[in-house]
Amino acid sequence: MNDVTTDSDRRYLVVDSPHELARWRPLVNWVLYIPHAIILYALQILARVVFLVYWLMLVFTGKLHPGLYGVMAMYERYNARAGGFLVGYSETYPPFAFSTDTADDNAYPAVRLTLPAVPPSVPRSAALNVLKAIPHYVVLMVYFVGAAVVALIAWFAVLFTGAWPQGMRAFLVRVSNYQYRVWTYVTMVENDYPKFGPPSA
Repeated sequence: MNDVTTDSDRRYLVVDSPHELARWRPLVNWVLYIPHAIILYALQILARVVFLVYWLMLVFTGKLHPGLYGVMAMYERYNARAGGFLVGYSETYPPFAFSTDTADDNAYPAVRLTLPAVPPSVPRSAALNVLKAIPHYVVLMVYFVGAAVVALIAWFAVLFTGAWPQGMRAFLVRVSNYQYRVWTYVTMVENDYPKFGPPSA
């Protein structure tokens, strides 16, 4: 990778695990995922409430609150790890970890998510990012449908071959990185308008 990383090729999510895994995994991972799904449901509600407070604080004070941002980053990382296990990025069970640091603590090496820190200053106009990102929401929905189809095909591929098709897994990771690029814009820690579509392979 070049020393200079542009917005279109920045990687927030990194999946570093073997493509091979036990064929029975697709049949049981969803059951093992259930405890994480329950926690994620609660964390998602918390993250949405926190975002509203975080957004209002910028509107009224002109500052982003690092602690509130950390809560949202914690939810995103927990979701990335648990979701990565669900789709079979790793056979290792993800930890019940709730770190609010923006940098990944490597508690789950197979799936690492590092997000930008809160910048020292942000213009109040960044509060409009949530509206400016609407076109990205539409594009992301299309990609999410495609990702769901790819994940289903990969489920059968693992079931019959014991390995993730490399191109399919790479596509899902790229879509996730596009999602995180939009997320960092909406949470106002990155204020350059993001490019459309997943980063290049």
